[in-house]
Parts: sequence; C-alpha cells; structure tokens
Amino acid sequence: MNESWIYRLDAGLLCVLTGFAMMLAAAAGAWLARLRPQLAESRLGPIETSLFGLLALLLAFSFSGAASRYEARSNLMVDTANALQGAILRADLYPEPLRAEIRTDLRDYLDAQIAFHEGEGDATQREGAIAQGEAAAQRLWGRVSEAARNPALGLASTQNIAALDRLFALTHSRQVAARTHTPVAILWLLFVLALATAYTSAYAAGSTGKFSWAGYVGYAVLTALVIYITLDLDQPGRGLIRRDVQEQAFLALRPLLAN
Repeated sequence: MNESWIYRLDAGLLCVLTGFAMMLAAAAGAWLARLRPQLAESRLGPIETSLFGLLALLLAFSFSGAASRYEARSNLMVDTANALQGAILRADLYPEPLRAEIRTDLRDYLDAQIAFHEGEGDATQREGAIAQGEAAAQRLWGRVSEAARNPALGLASTQNIAALDRLFALTHSRQVAARTHTPVAILWLLFVLALATAYTSAYAAGSTGKFSWAGYVGYAVLTALVIYITLDLDQPGRGLIRRDVQEQAFLALRPLLAN
C-alpha cells in the first residue's frame, strides 16, 4: 500500500512550510485590508470566531487520534514482545535438534521485529522487515506443524501452536497499526483552515489598524508546532518522538536466544 506523499515528506519541513504559508496569508489579509478598509471588523467577527473554533476542533480531533494511535502502537509492541517471549520459552519443550532449529527461526523473527521498529517511519525499510518476518514465520509454522504429526510431540506442539498463533496475530495487528494514520483529507482541511484563520483575522485586524506581526508570527509558530507533534505521533521514530523504552522489550529477548 502506497502512502500519501504527505507522510513521506519530513514532518518538520512540512510544518515550517505551513508556518510560512500562514504568515504569507496574514500579510495578504493585512495588505488587502489597507486597500479595502470599508469592510468593518464587526462584520468579520462572527466569521473569524467560527474559523478559529473549527481550527481548534480539528486540531484537538487530529491530536487526540494521533495520540491514541501512538499509545495503541506502543501497547502492541509490548504485547508482541511478551508473545515472542512465550514462544521462545515453549521452544524448549522440543528435543534437539528441532529445538535449536526453532530457536534459530525465532532469532530471525526477533531481528525482523527490531528492524520493523527501527524502520517504521520508512515504508521501504518497514516492508523489508515485514518480508523478513514473514519468511521466518513460515519456517516456524512449517516446523511446528510437521512436529504436530508426531504423537510423541503432541503436547509440545499444542503449546507452541497456541503461542505462535498469538504471536503472528499481534504482529499483523502491529503492521496494520503502523500503516494507519490521520486521513489525508483531514490534514488538507487542517492546513486550509490554518491559512484561512490567519488571512481572515489579519484582514479584520488590518482594517482597524491593529495588525501585529509579532502576534501572527507567534500564532503561526504555535499552530505549526501542534501540527508537527500530531504528525510526529503518527510517524514515531522519524522526529522527536520515539519509542525506545518499548523497543527494550524486544532487545531484552536476545539473551534468551543467545545459546
């Protein structure tokens, strides 16, 4: 699935451009107000208030959704690591050399999960890690399903099949969550409303001679920062927001597969 170019573009650059565009919109509004001062501030007041209300609502909605998805992805990382630990421990139920073969595949699967985390913000690296994990999963399932045909390994296979089933389900949920972002239409509406509020309020302020560059620069910077954090929550690892604590849940499993 191809991501929108908005999510391929660096979030910092996108928000810097948004901030500059808002200041240009404010400058255009103030300039037009000087050319057409006959439009009184009172006539723009309801429109200005409505636009600011819509922008605040959309910012809150977008930020809340991104924060919820960030928390869900973080929880999925920990749950997946716990499921992988259970699969590693259950591999000891098998005799050698099957135990060693399964542990080797689990080591590859663990490496794929770590690579997925490290490349989650890059679609190419992410898909490569998914392919690596699926190859290891196929080998694991093939070994366990083959062992299940042996009555002597029935109990071990039952335990391992349940552990792998949960592990694969959580991994798939994690992959879907990584591809889920704020809808692009909402982001476009957010950018349009940010420009509209800057233009309209600057027009109203300019028509009364109360336009202040300091105020509009601050407004543009704060709005761009909120948009940046919202985008960064949806793309952890590419910007300021990371999940290094949750990654430790995977890194802590490597000693279990050392031998």
